[in-house]
Amino acid sequence: MMALADILLMLLPLGLFLAWRRLRPPASPGPSPGLVLALAVGAAIGIGAAIWFGTEGAMGQGEAYVPATLAPDGTITPGHGEPRR
Repeated sequence: MMALADILLMLLPLGLFLAWRRLRPPASPGPSPGLVLALAVGAAIGIGAAIWFGTEGAMGQGEAYVPATLAPDGTITPGHGEPRR
């Protein structure tokens, strides 16, 4: 539920801007349609990247995080998820 609120708060300025563009008088100057399209594409790419990043490295259900360790020979074992015991 919190993620939905975050997405809506992020899209609110774009929605207000698009509403302003739609309702403004025709004689008033405004940004070009190309700029509006670029902003919309940028927002879509940002949302897609956030979703991809959030699901890419997520541990599975029921896994416990095992922190990184330093072995006596100096090698580092990276942190990872293991099934709970």
